[in-house]
Amino acid sequence: MAQKLYYSFLLMLFFSPTLFAQNKSGSIYGLIVDEGSDNPIPFVNVLLLKSNDSSVVKVNTTNKSGKFEFTNIADGDYLIKLSCIGFHEIVKPGIKLSNAGRKLNMGTIVLVSAIADLDEVVVTSKKETFNNSVDRKIYNVEKDIMSKSGTAGDLLQNIPSVSVDIDGNVSLRGSQNVMIMINGKTSSLMDKSSAAVLDEMPANSIERIEVITNPSASFKPDGTSGIINIVLKKNTGTGINSNLTFNLGNKSRYNTNWNFNYNPGRYNIFGSYGFRQDDRSRSNIDIRNQTDSAGNKSFYNENTNQHGRPVVHLANLGGEYNFDKYNKLSIAGNYFYQDATRSGISAQLYRDAFYNITQDLDRQRISPENQKEYDVTLNYLLNFGKEDHDLEFEFKISHAPELEENYYTDVYRYPAIPDQDDNDAIIQNDDKKEITLKYKNQLTEKSSFEAGYSGEFNLSEMDLSVEYYDYTQQKLIRDMTKSSHFLLDKSMNAAYFTYENKMGQFSFMSGFRIEQAILKPQLLSLDSVITNNYLNLFPTLHIKYQINTIASLQLNYSKRIHRPDDEDLNPFPEYQDPRNIRSGNPNLLPEYIHSIEFGCQLQYENISVIPGIFYRYTSNRFTQITEQYNDSVMLTTRKNLNFDQSGGLELVVSGSFANFFSTQLSLNGFYDQIDATNLGYNINSSAYSWAGTFSLNFNITKTTMFQVYSNYRSLRLTPQGEVGPSYAINCGLRQDIFNERVSLIFTVSDIFNTLKQNTTLNTPDLYDYSIRQRDGQIIYVGVTYHFGKSDKKKDKMEYDDKL
Repeated sequence: MAQKLYYSFLLMLFFSPTLFAQNKSGSIYGLIVDEGSDNPIPFVNVLLLKSNDSSVVKVNTTNKSGKFEFTNIADGDYLIKLSCIGFHEIVKPGIKLSNAGRKLNMGTIVLVSAIADLDEVVVTSKKETFNNSVDRKIYNVEKDIMSKSGTAGDLLQNIPSVSVDIDGNVSLRGSQNVMIMINGKTSSLMDKSSAAVLDEMPANSIERIEVITNPSASFKPDGTSGIINIVLKKNTGTGINSNLTFNLGNKSRYNTNWNFNYNPGRYNIFGSYGFRQDDRSRSNIDIRNQTDSAGNKSFYNENTNQHGRPVVHLANLGGEYNFDKYNKLSIAGNYFYQDATRSGISAQLYRDAFYNITQDLDRQRISPENQKEYDVTLNYLLNFGKEDHDLEFEFKISHAPELEENYYTDVYRYPAIPDQDDNDAIIQNDDKKEITLKYKNQLTEKSSFEAGYSGEFNLSEMDLSVEYYDYTQQKLIRDMTKSSHFLLDKSMNAAYFTYENKMGQFSFMSGFRIEQAILKPQLLSLDSVITNNYLNLFPTLHIKYQINTIASLQLNYSKRIHRPDDEDLNPFPEYQDPRNIRSGNPNLLPEYIHSIEFGCQLQYENISVIPGIFYRYTSNRFTQITEQYNDSVMLTTRKNLNFDQSGGLELVVSGSFANFFSTQLSLNGFYDQIDATNLGYNINSSAYSWAGTFSLNFNITKTTMFQVYSNYRSLRLTPQGEVGPSYAINCGLRQDIFNERVSLIFTVSDIFNTLKQNTTLNTPDLYDYSIRQRDGQIIYVGVTYHFGKSDKKKDKMEYDDKL
């Protein structure tokens, strides 16, 4: 396995001749700031051109401090061209490099904003949709037409290296064990039901999505494959700014979003509100053959159709106050509410070994459910008088209650018996407190240090009440054998440091995190407490070598962990289907992951190419196992594998041409090998799979944009079988009118209605084949109105562009 990846990387290097460009001896550097605010401007495109023919010598971009540097430059006459979205392009001629000035300082270069007051609305360009590098992808949602009408789950399908299955489960580089954060913080809802939340979170409430495959020690080490951080909109522009969006879809779907801010200078007040009325239909076909403990065969067919109309409210409100240029206080609150009533019918047919019908019934379900999350964050930032020398304190408190009720009726066709009723109610409460303290210091121009503390204190409760109808007493009776009460008390304390330095073309960041976690699952129904105490060390290392301004190499390593969540540890089954139950495993151990990636980035003026290779070794990997609970009931739970190792090749290519056409192609090839011998399955199982995304963006006119997005994921391996391939194609059209004050939107998701998932389980005692499909073909038409007035001065843009 490792040898195959090694040779693949050699081929990658062979086809990258620009990596070995000849070294030169001089350098040119400078600082770029905004005229209106004197703030440094990151991500400015800086082109070094020959004076005689304007041919491109090198291409660079400014870092988060607005600085750029060209190294290894031959003697000669040059000019520099600078361009950045939202600013006027400028050219600096008369640059001469000779023996008299081997290190040429261009000083401070000022860019003038090209964005006028909204009364005039002259916008020359917008953010790039993607900012890609070896270990991270930043997806600026603004330019995606689907963001005006879709959900967060829809947006994630467009991001390189990310896949979303039919149930909304997110995978990063082939692994579903990814940590999803909101505004850089963990969320109780995301911890326990990320798929459901992403499937309903309004995309028009999101500013950008950050994907980090090997985070530094300053981040939590959770998640096998890395972190996906969803950053919600928070306007900071000076003056008054606001946007209002409304979309109307097929099947009586509609959604709206409003965001605003008021910033007169010293303080900023911001907020947003989103509402979404959705319509969801799902179908499932399940064909099963099984053999019980006595060797008797039986056959089971199930055909299920479900429908629901979930309603979602998402709001945030906050403010920031600058006491002076050294002290800043902010407070913000978020509110999420989802309410849905789902109904469905499951036609179930049971046959014995001779194919005689033993049961034939419809299991009817009505399920009202609502879930909420409230959180408040208080932040204080102290600056010590120079850039990037700060002390930051933050405290967050959140509460996430959830109530799910299920009302079932079994209507029998055979045998001829009365209808059977059973109900259950699941009450969950999650309370979380988080404290962080972070100190960072830019020691020199090229070195920095960061250290911090993080504390999390969570209390999760799940109370399951199951009732059945007693025909003797003519009423519903609580089933004490199936009802349960589960409590999880979890606390984590961590300290970390990182050190970053740059020496010529070589730069690195090393980090170390020590973390203690105490988990106490309490089985209150059984009066039992299990205590798990873990003390772990998590080293990280990021190395980068800038061969020239076009090409760079990067090597990253991190040790990570994936801890069981509440439902993974709760041993009490849920009985949505009495013949197919699910439960957690209180003895489930955390996964430990060693992750390494190596890649290069080739950045030309209009095209970016990022090939890479990655490898992960996971001990105690979680896996889902379905087995016989008794002769008539199947139990699905989680267990630990011995180990799992996976690796792959990744290629991301993006480019733009003549301001008319841009495209991005992302391909990931995975090799996965699992050892499930401890669970009694094959000695070793391995498989290849791949996934990809492809997007096309056409600027038909200055005010008309058309987009097409497609994604594909091939067959993939599970310990008991396989999951079949899936794909979908989406498109969107936007027309700006009235000097871009108004945008008209038309989107279609899953154009060909192909979003479905085939799953096969094949063991000596069980064969199961299922086909699941949802109504993903959704059409929206909408309108966005921009109003308000903003000053020309721009606030400082903040990006986390560390290694």
